[in-house]
Amino acid sequence: MMQRRTRCCGVLLLVACNSSSERDDSDTTPVTITMPTAPTSATMTMTPTSDGTTDLTGGEGTTVAPGTSTSTGPDDPTSSSSTGTPSFDLGGGPDVPFLPEVTPQLWYSVDNLLVYIELDPLDGSVVKLVTNTINNNPSLAGNINSCGLTMLEDGSLLGSRGNEVGTRFFHIPNPPTVAGSIDVDILGSIPGMLYIEALHTDCDGRVYLMDTGEDNVNNVGNRLLRFNNDYLGGKFNYDVITDLEVAVSVDIDDMAPGIDAGGQVIDNPGFGIDSGAVYALDYTDGTGVALGMAGTYGIHALGSQLFADAKSRLYVLDIDANLFEANPTTLALSPVLATGPALMDPNAPPGNTGLAGPLTNCVTGFPPG
Repeated sequence: MMQRRTRCCGVLLLVACNSSSERDDSDTTPVTITMPTAPTSATMTMTPTSDGTTDLTGGEGTTVAPGTSTSTGPDDPTSSSSTGTPSFDLGGGPDVPFLPEVTPQLWYSVDNLLVYIELDPLDGSVVKLVTNTINNNPSLAGNINSCGLTMLEDGSLLGSRGNEVGTRFFHIPNPPTVAGSIDVDILGSIPGMLYIEALHTDCDGRVYLMDTGEDNVNNVGNRLLRFNNDYLGGKFNYDVITDLEVAVSVDIDDMAPGIDAGGQVIDNPGFGIDSGAVYALDYTDGTGVALGMAGTYGIHALGSQLFADAKSRLYVLDIDANLFEANPTTLALSPVLATGPALMDPNAPPGNTGLAGPLTNCVTGFPPG
């Protein structure tokens, strides 16, 4: 496989984008897993500033300067950064060059919002959170329960919104990092009434789709698909990569890159999340293990090349739009790094969504084609 230069890609699963309904995973088969311990901390809130961004405010009302972390990081007593902030280091691999031209970042979208989170390359803390309103919110009629978002290799965003009657795709060529409102390019709907829950871009820039089958509460009919045509031109032809009816996970709400034994980000195997249950999952055959519980529907891993300390990081988002850094092996959580904006509907959970971000240098673990 050919190694690629920096690729901007990732996965974002968005749930109940314009509806107050939530995913119902109550009928899934229980998974026996060990709960990681999450440190207790004061929840941080987002305070608007004059430029449309937000500063981070701690539980005592103190404003956190941009680039300054109040987090102690994931629980790992064996490693710490130069600032004294604990962090994880899987080790085993050579150091990779730090790429300061690539900003560590995360994205999510819920209802008619697109949210950009800028991270500090020194320690992975949140620098600022920027919210944009989608003017032509690309929703289907009825109860929109699942949406996906992935960052393509050129830095643009490809999104999906779907339910049992079909999935519509949209594209954001130049994702904004300043607050405002945007229009998105609506590409059309995939044929066959497919219910797509999540999107994922590999190291070669190819886009994968998680087909949830008959519904989003079991693995009947689950498949991993890959576009094989000009999807940005509305041609949604695809290949079936994997039959996931017998996968270790019951259902996947969000797909994310993985972190290999050398501490580097890879596209497959990756992290999968199902209503807070996190799996190390090989997307090509459905095998893997349940790691524990963290977040709700959002998960994304960012590569070591994005950070000055050359350590890859894993992030999760919970149903209340609280962002955490998670230890990639124990899933121990940092204190809350940031909390996203509330929705206009007070009954709609603001974190009913997934996460996306850039994927750095890697060699793909998916089959050629």
